[in-house]
Formats: sequence, structure tokens, C-alpha cells
Amino acid sequence: MFVPSSFPIATPVRPPVLTAAVVGGQVRDLIDELGRVADPRSPLGLRYALPSLLALAVCAMTPAGHDSLTAAAEWCQRAAPEELAAFGLPYDVLRGRFRIPSEKTLRRVLGLLDPAEVGAAGFAYLPPIMHQATSAPAARTRGLIEREQRRAHRQALDSDRPTPKRRAYAVDGKCLRGAHRPDGSRVFVLSAVRHGDGVTLASREIGAKTNEIPEFQPLLDQIADTDLTGAVITVDALPEQRAHAHYLVEQRAAHYLFTVKANQRKVAAQLVGLPWKDVPVIHRDDHDPHDAHGRREQRHVQVVTVDGLLFPHARQVVRITRKPRKAGMKRWSTETVYAITDLPAGQAGAAEIASWARGHWTVENTVHWCRDSTFNEDKSQVRAHSTPAVLAAVRDLIRGALKLAGHVNIASARRAHTDRHQVLALYGITRSP
Repeated sequence: MFVPSSFPIATPVRPPVLTAAVVGGQVRDLIDELGRVADPRSPLGLRYALPSLLALAVCAMTPAGHDSLTAAAEWCQRAAPEELAAFGLPYDVLRGRFRIPSEKTLRRVLGLLDPAEVGAAGFAYLPPIMHQATSAPAARTRGLIEREQRRAHRQALDSDRPTPKRRAYAVDGKCLRGAHRPDGSRVFVLSAVRHGDGVTLASREIGAKTNEIPEFQPLLDQIADTDLTGAVITVDALPEQRAHAHYLVEQRAAHYLFTVKANQRKVAAQLVGLPWKDVPVIHRDDHDPHDAHGRREQRHVQVVTVDGLLFPHARQVVRITRKPRKAGMKRWSTETVYAITDLPAGQAGAAEIASWARGHWTVENTVHWCRDSTFNEDKSQVRAHSTPAVLAAVRDLIRGALKLAGHVNIASARRAHTDRHQVLALYGITRSP
């Protein structure tokens, strides 16, 4: 007969990979960090602790093919007793085994949670290991499959470009196309993503009767001052950006790079009317076909120092002319983008501004594309309460943990974590002996 004393809940230890977060000299695993989420359930008759359920959902959705709550519940059903004990699940003495939450339980509990709290608790696990992850780049390329080796090689080529001196975060929204609220409205999630590695630091669900504008400040309020002070926030064509500029510069001591489009008509007219013909191109960025997936692209950057622009704290205006051309084609297509930043010329040069603009575009494409193609997010039709937004935060946490563990390709990383021991080690969870 199975006795609970044979499988005590183990104390997390440092795994051999970059996983556990170090807080106050002690190693904290994912279950500890998820204990920050408030449990909205009544304390009477509770069978499963909330951190255990959330950690189970994260671990179960990490391997490839586990994109739904049904697959997550099946992963839990196949878990060994020592693995269930590591999650702190209750032990049924009469049946002689650990109790395992069903799909219905996971779906019901996740639907009651606040997505912002889940994201904040999960992402609190990632920042302490960022410096660890960036301190050993040589170990990242060991044992990579051919596709990851190619991507690592392209990243090495990109590293030859000038590296921005400041941290940069992209604020961008995403629609969860498969999820709908009871009133028929779609679910949108606003996220703050770090340039470079694409780690999501904060996210918020956008309400049915609002938009991204009022959620901008609450989103960035989730990021600590130590991370946001002096950093650059890149935003693509959000309306009412004036309030965002005041908030970033005056309240958070941060900086901005805002793309201006037709939604800011007066400001856009001012930018277009500047004497660009007299401004030289001071930075060029050419991408050969090997770096741009079979197409060649040229970027010409012009920068003008401004004063008295109809935008708060604006110091420089940037015009980026993109000229892409597909492989084998002779004609170039042209796209012109205007952006504003509060950083003066002495603190941000043309090359650095161009890298921030390119980094925002990369975040929009790589992060959103990864969630859609690798996690099948748009195909998920989970609609109950806040479950879609909570699962979006779970996917971001998984993607960030795999990135910081040294994986270049998330799809390949999920296939590499089909072994349960690797999944538990990724989040610092130790199985009972």
C-alpha cells in the first residue's frame, strides 16, 4: 500500500540548469512564486492548493502537444506518485494514492483568477535569473539541433551590430481569436515584452468595454522601478500617447519611442512637413537574404532635433525608410515610418534608435507568431471567465523560462521537454526520492 510518508514534499534545490530564482540567498521554485496569487475560492472544503494547481498547469503545458486544458489534465493523470508529491497534492489514504485534479477543476479554478496577478507572480520568477541566463552565452549553443544552430548563428551575426546602451521594452496588444466573451466580444491582452530575448514581464487583460489606452499605465505599474528607470518603452501607434509620455518621463523616469501614424493627425502632419530633403541619411542598415528569410531589406534612418513639437517632451524625430525586396525580384517596395523620442541626440544616436524600432517589430512578429504557431493560442476556444487571459500568461511564462534556459527555438524546446524530469527541473521543482 502507498503511504504518504514515503513521498514527503521535497524542498526545492538548485537544478543543473538556469531555473530557480534566487531570493535573499535562497532558491525559490515556481510553486513558491505562484503562492503570491490570491485565492478567490472559499477556504471551506478546499482540496487543492492554488499554487499547486497553477504549477501543474504550467508544467503540463510545457511539453509539445500539450496546448489545451484537456491535454494538461492528461499529463497530470500520467504523473508518477513522486512527481505528484512534489506539487504538494493531497494524499487519499483510503484509495492509497494522490488525488489528481480533473480538467473541470483546472478550468474552473483558472477562470476565477485575475490574469494580472497570475502574470505578475509568474514573471517574478523570471527576472532574478535573467542575469544568470545572459552570463553564459557559450553554454547555450551546446547540444542544439541543426535548426537551433542556424538561428544561433544568425543571432551571432546580429550581435555584430551596435548594441543599445539602454534596456528596451515593447508594449503591444494581441487578440486571442479563438476566445469570445458571453457578449460576443473578443479577448485582448496587453503585454510588456523585453527586447532581445522576448521575455514578457507584465500582461493585462483588456476589458470588454475599454481598450488599450487606460491599461497602459496599470500594465507598466507591474514593472519595478529598478527595471523601468532609464529604460526605453516602444509603442506602435497607440492613440492618446500624450498621457503615456507624461507618465513615462515624469512619473517613472523612463523614456519612449512612439511610432506616429494617421491616428495622430496633427503630429503626423508636423512630422511629414519637416524638411527631410535637407536631412542626410546618417544610418543605413542592410539585411542580406540569409538574414531576412529570403528577402533583402534596406533601412535608411534620418534624425531631426526638434523643439516646440505638438507632443510632450519630444526631442528627436526619426524617419525610417524601409525598402524590402524579395529574392529574385528587381523592384523595391518602399515604406516610410515616423517616430518620436524624448531622448536628445547626445543620449540616443540614429543607430540606437533604429535598433529599438527594429526590436519592436521583432517582438510583434516573433512573440505573437510563437504563441499562435507553437502554442496554437488562436485555435484555443476556452472562453469561461478569465481563463483565456490566464492561459495567455501561462504561455508567456513557459516561453520565457525556455528562452532563459538557453533555447533558441521554442517549438524545439518544447519537444525536448517531453521527459517529466526535465520539465520539473526547468522550474526548480524536485521530485521526492
